[in-house]
Amino acid sequence: MSFPCPVCDSNYQKPIPETCVVCGWDLQLHVSIPEGLKQDEKCLDWARQTWKRLQTVDISQQKTPSKAKKRLTVADLLPRLESLENQLQQATLERQNLQNLLEWILHYLETLDPELLVNITPSSYSNFPQSELSIDYSSLIELLANGDWKTADEYTWELILYIAEREAEKWLRPEDIEQFSCTDLNTLNWLWEYYSQGLFSLTSQWQIFYDLEGDYPKFCDQVGWRRGESWLYYEELNFTLNAPIGHLPIVGWRKRACYGVGNTTPNENLSLIFSRLSTCSKPFRA
Repeated sequence: MSFPCPVCDSNYQKPIPETCVVCGWDLQLHVSIPEGLKQDEKCLDWARQTWKRLQTVDISQQKTPSKAKKRLTVADLLPRLESLENQLQQATLERQNLQNLLEWILHYLETLDPELLVNITPSSYSNFPQSELSIDYSSLIELLANGDWKTADEYTWELILYIAEREAEKWLRPEDIEQFSCTDLNTLNWLWEYYSQGLFSLTSQWQIFYDLEGDYPKFCDQVGWRRGESWLYYEELNFTLNAPIGHLPIVGWRKRACYGVGNTTPNENLSLIFSRLSTCSKPFRA
């Protein structure tokens, strides 16, 4: 014959232990009371209710275990890394724009009165424009200063081919762009920005391209290389100061905006050029 614990209903065979091994109730007290004698129901009811509450808490804890701190994974860190890279890219663009603006102001002041710059700029400023290949930029400067934007653009492309040693081929390979002289790239970019008063430059194109997340068709729409669904030919470009920002210079294509130069697309060419410009974006002064 089995004997049930009056609290948790655990069954025991004789000999019955003094206390229930499950809930801890005093079993001898219950057994020693003659059958039919009224027991202390209040005490027993309280014990039963307490046991039920404990059981409910235990089950709940089993179903919802405490959450351990999640360890950071590569997947967690990648979005943060991409955000930081975007912020750094934006900061680089802004820094380049400010640097070009400063150079433009200083150069303009020098044309007004060189003595104004005696206490402002170091002597190295007089070395600008600079070239790693000892290129004479005076012809390009004259074209830009006279507002002959088309001839200046054509001459700029000739200079680029000369610097990359690709005059015979008349187009650039990816490795030519990746190894292009930083000093000369900065010089070409600065001259265009200075003489167009910020309207034309690689930096302005880079900013637009970056803001549009590299969407080449939208980029062409904004800089005026495409009208509706019609991609402009080189001869259809606007070689005046009424052109959109970033309309010139043309370095990613030559014949038509949808055609590349050589074996790469214009989108690929521009991406490579802007990547090189980003690498080369350092102050012009030594």
